[in-house]
Amino acid sequence: MDWIIVGLGGGLVVFSLALRLTPRGKARLASTASKRLFAAYIGWIYPLFTGLGLLSGKLPRLLGAPYAAVMVFDTVGLLLAIALGVLMIRAALRLKAG
Repeated sequence: MDWIIVGLGGGLVVFSLALRLTPRGKARLASTASKRLFAAYIGWIYPLFTGLGLLSGKLPRLLGAPYAAVMVFDTVGLLLAIALGVLMIRAALRLKAG
């Protein structure tokens, strides 16, 4: 079950990078109005942060990393979750305001 979570995290990271780096994704970002630009960035940042959080939560334990390394990656996962929450609140406030 743990490897499935790692695979899902890796898939989300690849998906978000594909959204950002493909011509279709770049065109979508370029075509949005300045007011909605932040919302367009959330479209690829959300899966990126979620995937990195899944990877940093499970992969070190599965690879047999020392306890200190596991704690560092858990802290990184917590920081990613907090940053994602702040970004989602900002996006909601911007969409609500305008």
